[in-house]
Amino acid sequence: MNLTIIQLGILHLNPCLDLDRKTLKGLWTKTQWEKELTDPKRICLGVINLKTQKLVGLCSAWLVIDELHITSIAVYPLYQRKGIGKFMILELIKRSETLLTNHIHLEVKDTNEPAKAFYKSMGFKVAGNRPNFYKDGSDAIIFSKQLNKNLKTNN
Repeated sequence: MNLTIIQLGILHLNPCLDLDRKTLKGLWTKTQWEKELTDPKRICLGVINLKTQKLVGLCSAWLVIDELHITSIAVYPLYQRKGIGKFMILELIKRSETLLTNHIHLEVKDTNEPAKAFYKSMGFKVAGNRPNFYKDGSDAIIFSKQLNKNLKTNN
């Protein structure tokens, strides 16, 4: 596949909304996506199929002091299990190093076994649990990954 990763902006609003609806069941509203794509404290990456010019994956994260919080990651079903999620996470980690971030965090629905296995394979560790986090009452598993190897922690 001929893919490239780009920084998403407001001109990608409709493709982000479409991908969100098709993969995340409309996790965010148009207003939330507008804020995500325009806030300078957020990183929004997209994977574009160069042949079709279609957005096939996205990953967004918030920069909070020295931490990145992944807020969404999605890949079109036809493109899943082809390394696109890994491609986006590695690019996010690469970019986070220039921002001097020390940790990266995210939440995953406790029933989402493929996602939990994916994040564990990327070196994320379970850091906690948020009861009744999702609309359906499901818990969220908090995953964390230390980025700065020289950082001393009490963990």
